[in-house]
Amino acid sequence: QLRFCVTNEKLDFQKHPTTWLDVITVFPYYLELFIDVTKMKSLKVLRIARIARVLKLIKKNKRLMLIATVLSQSVSELSMLIIVWSMCITVAGCTFYFLEADANPTIYSGVDGLWWAVVTMSTVGYGDISPISILGKAFATVFVYISMVFLALPLTIIVGAFSKQYEARKCISLKENKSVYKVDHVQHSQD
Repeated sequence: QLRFCVTNEKLDFQKHPTTWLDVITVFPYYLELFIDVTKMKSLKVLRIARIARVLKLIKKNKRLMLIATVLSQSVSELSMLIIVWSMCITVAGCTFYFLEADANPTIYSGVDGLWWAVVTMSTVGYGDISPISILGKAFATVFVYISMVFLALPLTIIVGAFSKQYEARKCISLKENKSVYKVDHVQHSQD
């Protein structure tokens, strides 16, 4: 790479993870020039690494960095939400299986019940498994409403963290502008 040739700190450059990400993403291209890689399915995985290069753009954009900061600050709350979500999925999937197993020919095991719960709680709703019995339909109705409320929770957490971070950055920006104004004002008054 050209950056390697012009850098003064070659050892530090080689140790940096983004350098290796670039090498991994470019390597399949040059390998395809010399070898027929259509039979090497394992090298196709390396092509996916090209997408990871896009993540490097986050560092360049202040707004994307704000979103990344907000998400990293909300990890503990969101991880707790995922734990509660998985417990709800498990309980709802098992309940759905026991309510619908005898009446519904599309449900063969508890895994089908869990699949229904995941699809329903994420509000995707494929429709491949749907309740047939009256109890199953009643349970599904209640579960859909619970799912809608549950999906609103992460948004409130993220929006709250986003507004805090935005206000903090706004205060820092105002302080920087005031200090630049003071320095500029002092310089002009001395002239």
